[in-house]
Amino acid sequence: MLRHQPVLAQETFENLPQKVELYFDGTFGHGGHCEYFLTHLPEEKAKKMRVLACDIDAEVQKKGLEFTKARSSQITPILSSYAKIDTISEKYGKIDFMLLDLGVNMEHFKDGERGFSIKYDAPLDMRFNRENPISAETIINSYSLEKLSDLFSLYGDFSPKSAQYFAKGIIEARGKKKITTTWELKEILFNLKCNQKKIAVLFQALRIETNKELEQLHQFLAKFGECLTLWGRCAIMTYHSIEDRITKLAFKELEDSQRFQLVNKKVIKPYYLEVEKNKAARSAKLRIIERIA
Repeated sequence: MLRHQPVLAQETFENLPQKVELYFDGTFGHGGHCEYFLTHLPEEKAKKMRVLACDIDAEVQKKGLEFTKARSSQITPILSSYAKIDTISEKYGKIDFMLLDLGVNMEHFKDGERGFSIKYDAPLDMRFNRENPISAETIINSYSLEKLSDLFSLYGDFSPKSAQYFAKGIIEARGKKKITTTWELKEILFNLKCNQKKIAVLFQALRIETNKELEQLHQFLAKFGECLTLWGRCAIMTYHSIEDRITKLAFKELEDSQRFQLVNKKVIKPYYLEVEKNKAARSAKLRIIERIA
């Protein structure tokens, strides 16, 4: 069973607060960061650490719990969105360390049936939470020209002209036949003179919209500060320029309140050696903030 490799695990570990008795992993996934911390902490500290293993994807979380079953007595699985941090904290208490590792798990791309990858012909799904009624297929077949153009422009960083061109081509194609699979969408985009790289970016934009990823992040950032203990820290790892900008601005506002301080003034990026071993790490950016009052 393939396992997603945790990104910037050492750098995150080096910036853990002195006390980590309650750790909230908001994107637990395959449990890579959790396992790294538990195996690298001094045994006495590791034994005291309780882990809130939160993930919105039941299938990925199940595998993560299997990977970390040696520490199962310390791990509490929570099938939910990290955006509900306030509700989670009300139940389990204030948290010493929080981690969000945004984006997708390797499993999402390797599982050819879930529609995340352009490499496999699969239903146009892309949902982290299978109970979400809105799939990528719903969006592609129902969004107006304006809404499709906006999501390609905002999340794909395409010019308004290019975004509208792609959106118009999709709407014309769906008028002839409903678009239901990844390869049907890929073929339409190829016919619109879109290369592999651009298609991958358009798929990413569609995934972000399907899972309301930026809305989830905004909700978390508005709430997490009150859920941290004094001297507690929050680390957020991003892979998309918009996510990083949202995080940077939110952390700056918290710092200006004089109740929080940035742990790393300069964003932390992976060393080239990590990128050589794991290409998924190449765009990672880590920001950490600490509650001081």
